Amino acid sequence: MVSRPIVGQVNALSFVLLVLVAALLVSQIATRRRLTAAERAAGAELARAAPSAADSVVAAAAAKAPIGIVVRDKAGDLVFQNDVAADYLASTVDSAVLAMRLRSLLDEAHGFDEDIEQQVELFSPSPRTIQLQAVPLFTYGERVGTAGFIEDLTTRSQIDSIRSDFIANASHELKTPLGAMRLLAEALVATDDPEVQRDVAAKISSEASRMNRLVEDILDLAEIESSSSQPEDIDLSEVATVAVAKSRSLAEALGITVRVSVESVRVAGDRGQLTSAVANIVENALNYTAAKGMPDPLPVDLRIWEEPGRAIVEVKDHGIGIPERHQERIFERFYRVDRGRSRASGGTGLGLAIVRNVVKNHAGEVEIESVPGEGSTFRIVLPTQEK
Repeated sequence: MVSRPIVGQVNALSFVLLVLVAALLVSQIATRRRLTAAERAAGAELARAAPSAADSVVAAAAAKAPIGIVVRDKAGDLVFQNDVAADYLASTVDSAVLAMRLRSLLDEAHGFDEDIEQQVELFSPSPRTIQLQAVPLFTYGERVGTAGFIEDLTTRSQIDSIRSDFIANASHELKTPLGAMRLLAEALVATDDPEVQRDVAAKISSEASRMNRLVEDILDLAEIESSSSQPEDIDLSEVATVAVAKSRSLAEALGITVRVSVESVRVAGDRGQLTSAVANIVENALNYTAAKGMPDPLPVDLRIWEEPGRAIVEVKDHGIGIPERHQERIFERFYRVDRGRSRASGGTGLGLAIVRNVVKNHAGEVEIESVPGEGSTFRIVLPTQEK
């Protein structure tokens, strides 16, 4: 069986240190047992002595480890278990399964002198992925026992899944315009008709713009998620002005008016991020309004006002609305209620994900109310500065 180092919260160096701690712990306990037997036989008063400094240091280090540690001595008896391990192995059905698996791994590691690991899927009280690892312990070439390590990989597994999904989705989204551009380029080469050439060139330009928007949104999202900018004093009415200006060309192309009614409300934050969030919601409202296909569409309303301790940014449209079953997921990356309509409108599927992350960075909340066929209202709620 091929052994692999523990991953997740504990890196390679930490894992080595944990093994050394476990080995020292077993060695110290074994030494104390031998001394205690000798002292008891001789009737020495030292039999009641406090643990040595080395014992205390080793035990303290193992107790503070961020993962569960279980240590057995050479005879297979349990000599140490930290609080994290005790929590994992508490008296529940899943804990009983975990304890049985760990005991089996420890026996196997003891018998074969090799590191062994296994992942266990638990489902109570919620789905979790637990990694177990058992390693034989040696000091000066002599086996002194075995150690078991328990680590919850659930969060890391979820992050890995999100990352994989993002890469797959981004690749697919980039592949679509690239494929279209390749076919259009072939058509351009194959024709001598000036009118066809102009038409094809315009379509190539449109696909290139779409791909450029996607790349820009990916970069913006990455920057927002890793942002550590210092907050500045911001007037949200100025943010609204810039956001509406960024959306003006889209509004004019769709023939939809954006009505603005804002108060001067000050918050602490990143001006660029907040402008991007408001612009994305306004553009989303414009696209959903246009999708309704009304000859004389109703305007999109942008309002900003202040309530005690918080600022409200509200964007309301009278578009097609969002079915309730989709409302919990529309802030996910690349999630689209209607993929065909979204692509036709030039959307990248990242706009509302950007909004969610910006609001999170500003310790705020984003709310949605929507009725299919009647429209949607998005609200960004941000904490205001103390006056």
